[in-house]
Amino acid sequence: MTHNMGRIEKVVRLLLGIILFAVGWLVLGGYGVFVSAVTNVTVAGLVIAIIGAVIFITGLASWCPVNALVHHNSCEACRTGETHRHLPV
Repeated sequence: MTHNMGRIEKVVRLLLGIILFAVGWLVLGGYGVFVSAVTNVTVAGLVIAIIGAVIFITGLASWCPVNALVHHNSCEACRTGETHRHLPV
């Protein structure tokens, strides 16, 4: 599978995905500080958790559909023509 993100972007996406998923899970469980109604807590937590999961999965796959859409490739090896040794992270 082709990829379009370098090591730094991949690590940032993995960490950000974990953090957002954890925050979404906490908000989903009712630990939201600024959200008063239970329905809003559930929806907000679910949305944040899904966004975190998507960001984490794109980091694992080293491919982002938004990057592909705007023709952005932050992979250092692709730009220099080297082999892709950095895929596992």
